[in-house]
Amino acid sequence: MLLCGISDLEPGMKVGATVIHPHRPELNLLRPGVDLDAEMIRRLPRLGVSELWVHHDATSDLDAAVAPKLSQMQAAVYLQLKSDIAQLARVTVSTAQIQMYRRTISALVLELTVSSKYARLSRQLLDDPGDLFTHSTNVAFLSTLVGLELQTYVISQRPRLPRQHARDVVSLGLGAMLHDIGKTGMSLEARRHHEIHPDPDDSDTLDAYYRHVALGYDMLDGKGSPATARHIVLHHHQRFDGSGWADMSGSVKGRGRGPQNGMDIHIFNRIVAAANVLDNLLNRPGDNYPTVAALREFVSSRFEGWFDPVVRDLVVRRIPPFPIGSLVRLSDNRQAVVVTPNFGQPCYPAVRILEGHCRADDDQLSIVDLNVVPGLHIVECAGQRVEQFLFELGNLRPIETGGEPGPPEGNSWARAS
Repeated sequence: MLLCGISDLEPGMKVGATVIHPHRPELNLLRPGVDLDAEMIRRLPRLGVSELWVHHDATSDLDAAVAPKLSQMQAAVYLQLKSDIAQLARVTVSTAQIQMYRRTISALVLELTVSSKYARLSRQLLDDPGDLFTHSTNVAFLSTLVGLELQTYVISQRPRLPRQHARDVVSLGLGAMLHDIGKTGMSLEARRHHEIHPDPDDSDTLDAYYRHVALGYDMLDGKGSPATARHIVLHHHQRFDGSGWADMSGSVKGRGRGPQNGMDIHIFNRIVAAANVLDNLLNRPGDNYPTVAALREFVSSRFEGWFDPVVRDLVVRRIPPFPIGSLVRLSDNRQAVVVTPNFGQPCYPAVRILEGHCRADDDQLSIVDLNVVPGLHIVECAGQRVEQFLFELGNLRPIETGGEPGPPEGNSWARAS
């Protein structure tokens, strides 16, 4: 299958994977096998659909990259949140609801584990900018994915627990799913507010926003939620350099003061802090912001010191700017499809040149590694111009074994290409 932007679609193309309504995840707009016509293509952008998978003879070997069950699990998380939390207005969550959320996240963890070969290579995020439930679903998905990928590191950061318990990321996913529960009952402006795009002139919204972590923490009090999940709700705005919040004095009965920093921040809180910011960059209201642009900003000097370097490195190397199966246009004007990610330099994957009526088993198909061909790079992906957002990463030690990467030299960790 081929991931195409709307501008790349033509009548007669066959839908490759279920198209979910961006604003109503319970609604399937198109099912696999449907032949697109001109009217369908015209209506899709009006519904908020910006890209979809289509069948293509030259990419049949990439079909597993779609991971449709993951999309279904994300929709399940979304619907669970929307059906329950939408009814809350600064009231407590029931014990029964917490148990349902745990089962939902457990199923998501299982599906991510089974599909991990391709899950980390494809962006599976629901796309409804500013929606609290969509954001919570996305952060739960991203956090769980990062926790599974960083399993060795997570275990090393929880030395007091037996290995089988230290590696369990269900409470990570649960806390991530509920991290903004304190915003329920707030005004729409406060619910959509985030520190990466604040409005300094709206003091009432800002005050309400800073209260949401403590409100959410109190809502989960005594309801059977794991302590780690509650602390994610309270501390998902802590920063690695100590410049975050909330102040610890209100939650530890005088045993500490000020925000947390460094390794004093629980590993799950560090993961959700990064996932929270990245999703807000990926889905900023009113913007059709390419994934590569969000990742470039995520590793820019603007967020220097915010994140655990190990978590930051994993996120930027495993959330691909150009997912496998994406239709791209190269700087020499040829069309290609992304076939292999490049974890060292994510903006320069290996691509398969698309020429004429080629097939996946055609021995003449040309594979080009963009990381080794000087001057050749991606300029457009799924119909969006992306050349101006390409970036390169500095030389960090690999994180596959859970080892901490070396510190960046100055601000050279990420640079524009």
